[in-house]
Amino acid sequence: MSTEEQKIPTKEEVISFFQEQIEVKRVQLELQEINTAMAVGRAEELKALAFIAQLTSPPELEEESDELKAPRSLKKNTNDNSVQA
Repeated sequence: MSTEEQKIPTKEEVISFFQEQIEVKRVQLELQEINTAMAVGRAEELKALAFIAQLTSPPELEEESDELKAPRSLKKNTNDNSVQA
């Protein structure tokens, strides 16, 4: 054993410690509730923004034209007869 003896807390010290811990936990709980409310608010805001974006976006075409369906290429068309020398 060490030369210094361990101090055994008194009943009042133990009660005081637990009362302090209860206060700390109450503050932590309040902070958690605030954080939860903020997360819910952000989610509702994003949901509203998505709804507004959906309302304000132009309607999509049901069928794409043949021009849009055709694959595009950057290759030069060698069969182009529109330019004649």
